Amino acid sequence: MSSVKVSIYIPVFNAEKTIKKTIISVQNQSYQFDEIIIIDDNSNDTTNKILKEFKDIKIIKNETNKGLGYNRNLGIKLSQNDIVASIDADVVLDSKWLEIMMKNFEKNNETMFGGKMTEKLLFNRFNKWRAKYYSQNWGDKDVDNPPFLYGCNTIQHKSIWKYLNGYNEKLLTNGEDIDYSKRIQKSQKFKIKYCSKALSEHLQDDDLNTLSKRIWRYHSFGYKIKEPSVYKTIKISIKQFKFFLNRSIKDLIKLDFKFMYINFLVFIKFILLEHKYYKNYKK
Repeated sequence: MSSVKVSIYIPVFNAEKTIKKTIISVQNQSYQFDEIIIIDDNSNDTTNKILKEFKDIKIIKNETNKGLGYNRNLGIKLSQNDIVASIDADVVLDSKWLEIMMKNFEKNNETMFGGKMTEKLLFNRFNKWRAKYYSQNWGDKDVDNPPFLYGCNTIQHKSIWKYLNGYNEKLLTNGEDIDYSKRIQKSQKFKIKYCSKALSEHLQDDDLNTLSKRIWRYHSFGYKIKEPSVYKTIKISIKQFKFFLNRSIKDLIKLDFKFMYINFLVFIKFILLEHKYYKNYKK
């Protein structure tokens, strides 16, 4: 399997704080990637300048911001190889990530695989809260057919993407990975699998505002009702209130008042963001 060539694409938008470490981790794999593609989604920080420091990578710069679904399709379309990996621009791969993934491909190339990502910057209480309630992995054991694969670190054969007609390009920032996973499962031709030994770390460093927007995007864009409406706003707000109560009761039992406070603030900001989204949609 060591002779099989693998491409990787990384969608990037304003990732000046993390992209350098991400690319270095890709270049330092024990099983080398044959092709590294970076898709800069019209960043307005110093991301593009940092990208130009690297040799042997292909840089695609969008003239306008196209969104995650579009960039995933573009990355796979431009890949020269049949096996294509993808990671987020704030993810650092363990040096054996691809080596472990390729061992899985020896057994089944009709499966899309996802690895285990953990939070690195746990000194920050907001990151710690996110790690507790929004971890992007399925635990310490391999899982066949998990609910979905987190898009932050995955690998698949191009034939899966072609069969599904790609990612949903209407999903701009979140939810495209869940949608894609569900369509794989419905196909009954392909499968998904979580690989607990293919490790990576998340470099995202949130404050209250960035955390709240992240949680809102995750739930609002990933919700079964896509189009903004009064009905959706009410339904999703009730769901978030249940989440708030659930988490707060657990934190109260553990006397974790800091997390209770974050629960409350994230819930309030979620309602405000969803309401603002609906109002802007109506205009």
